[in-house]
Amino acid sequence: MLSTTSCVICENKDINGTFRCEGCSQTFCIKHSNDHQQYLCHQLNEIIHEHEHIFKTFGENQQSSLLYDQIDQWEKDSIIKIQKTAQNARIQIEQFAELQKEHSKEKFNQITKQLENARQNNEYFEKDLYRWKIILEQFKYDLTILSPSIIFYEDHNQTLINNIFILKMDQQSTLDETLISFSDEIHFDDNHHIAMHCGPYRNPAYISGKQEYSSGRYQIRLFISKRTNEFILSFNIISKLMQLSSNLFDSQYLTYGWQSDDCIHPSQYCLSNEKICLDLKGKTKFHITFLIDCNKHKISYFNEKTKQIREINVDIEKCPLPWKLFFYLYDIGDSVRLLSSSQIS
Repeated sequence: MLSTTSCVICENKDINGTFRCEGCSQTFCIKHSNDHQQYLCHQLNEIIHEHEHIFKTFGENQQSSLLYDQIDQWEKDSIIKIQKTAQNARIQIEQFAELQKEHSKEKFNQITKQLENARQNNEYFEKDLYRWKIILEQFKYDLTILSPSIIFYEDHNQTLINNIFILKMDQQSTLDETLISFSDEIHFDDNHHIAMHCGPYRNPAYISGKQEYSSGRYQIRLFISKRTNEFILSFNIISKLMQLSSNLFDSQYLTYGWQSDDCIHPSQYCLSNEKICLDLKGKTKFHITFLIDCNKHKISYFNEKTKQIREINVDIEKCPLPWKLFFYLYDIGDSVRLLSSSQIS
């Protein structure tokens, strides 16, 4: 559309007018409108190239790489647990063996004196010979297996290694959780399971979940992607009573959750181990299992890559039930995806 507004690049009014881009709402002179169109064309070509690259990987089964990584890590952790348990058992055997050795020495010295006295004084009978033979056989037996009082025992009531299962989505108790937003910057895909900050400007954008959580325990798996490390995003819970359209900082209620720079809010309600935890900072992609425990007034998350677990106690006077999911995005290109949601108890 032709207008008389100044060009956003050169700040001059073209004698032939300027053109307003409906996508970014900026105006350009004829020269810079052509440059802007070439820039958009270049961006489209990059997207097409990425599309072709992804299409080529369909047959390479790379979509399962994260699951394979998790299984490999479980295998390594299990081997380490087994090795530590076996080493502790060996140490116990060495300690028992040393005690048994000292005890056996005393008994063996007693037999030695008895045999020497019998030879010197020639005072012994058949029953003495039988007794000494049996005792010596017992010494040989104890030297072979350490002691019959020490045995190898497996406690089947305690699990050393957690079993693992591979579940399809339809095997879980799924919830119809979706994402909603009143921000014009947010665009949705995959039936509102993906929320993306699509600009045109860097600007605070709030996203909430549709479901309300008032009792029980829930598990929500998320894939969170940041365009760069320059700005933060956060994943949280928020009270249903807290209106997203109002100024969040002026609200009497608080949000509870984590930021991508490892800060938490509100900081005064974190558990002691939160103070030294470094997990998200410096990374741009997170596979997060978000746990909501309404009964114990607590939230936590598990980072599927780093295996970190973090928890926050929730003050229900500051964040009354029922709760909802809440996300803060700022940078263009940041996104949140709901992978699954289920009630676990």
